[in-house]
Amino acid sequence: MALQVSGLGVADYQEIVEGLLVAADHAGGEEVAERRREIADRIGAALETLPPPREALEARAAVNAR
Repeated sequence: MALQVSGLGVADYQEIVEGLLVAADHAGGEEVAERRREIADRIGAALETLPPPREALEARAAVNAR
């Protein structure tokens, strides 16, 4: 099942991943902790498939133009 969410940016998803990892560290049981880490890993892997943000491309172009 795919879920679409609009209105969130990459930084928002990165914050969600970080929150899941912190929550995993404080989970009451190992099963819950592992599930939170798994979700964080899946979101992180999806983020890595995205193209770099426009700002990063502009910064790279500025450095290469020197």
